[in-house]
Amino acid sequence: MTTIKISDFIDSSTPFYTGFFYSCGKKVEDAPNWAMSLKAAQSMRFRYDEINSNRSAFFNSFFSSTKDIASVELIHSKIVYAIDSASEIKQRKGDGIITDNPAVVPVVTVADCMPIFIYDRKTKVFGSLHSGWKGTGIVAEAIRLAGEKYGARAEDFLVVLAPHIQSCCYSVDKERADYFIKNFSSDCVEVTSDGKYHLSLAKANLAVLQKIGVKDENITVAVDCTCCTTDKNCIEKKYPFGSFRRETNATIGKPFTVQAAFCYR
Repeated sequence: MTTIKISDFIDSSTPFYTGFFYSCGKKVEDAPNWAMSLKAAQSMRFRYDEINSNRSAFFNSFFSSTKDIASVELIHSKIVYAIDSASEIKQRKGDGIITDNPAVVPVVTVADCMPIFIYDRKTKVFGSLHSGWKGTGIVAEAIRLAGEKYGARAEDFLVVLAPHIQSCCYSVDKERADYFIKNFSSDCVEVTSDGKYHLSLAKANLAVLQKIGVKDENITVAVDCTCCTTDKNCIEKKYPFGSFRRETNATIGKPFTVQAAFCYR
């Protein structure tokens, strides 16, 4: 497994970050790139009944007109679409998009939830997934669907667990903690000395990936926390990421910064 800390390379004025897939600790040169808009880019919120001119301007500046931006309205599910064009999912709701068409850019939105990016070197299938606590396990559904439609195999996939709220900031109630211990792994929940339960979405997803046969050397995990600035894994005093928990706690009544997470060839 490869760990990365992207906040070492960005600051509060940076509008986006572009990342890579790794295998055995080395960048895979022929793989797609993945990217996340950051707080400086402002909200990338996506709803079918809304017009977000900021989002449109961001993607227009990022890509040429040859790219087909594919988005779904998120519902915190494990629903994944395998598509050949963005038009196939117009007005659809779900939390993941995969494709083998290099002209398509699968986009999801996040704000503390985990963006997951996948790529199969043999079939060239790639995709973007939104994995909050309700959607934990969506990566298994995406890889299953890739096998069904494209003949892909779990052992050939590269996977990136991108920046999200880490256990340092993600306290949950006992019911949710018990759910994750029962359905994923005992080590994804830590009980602190004051009796609080802290959830690691990364460890839960690593358990999912191990179970379905994704190779450890093909997994990359970002250690950045999108919520805090004090933990050893977090960038100090810069707040480069949008965060539902941090921004709604600090600015009651104001919208939090939704980020776009996307994968492209």
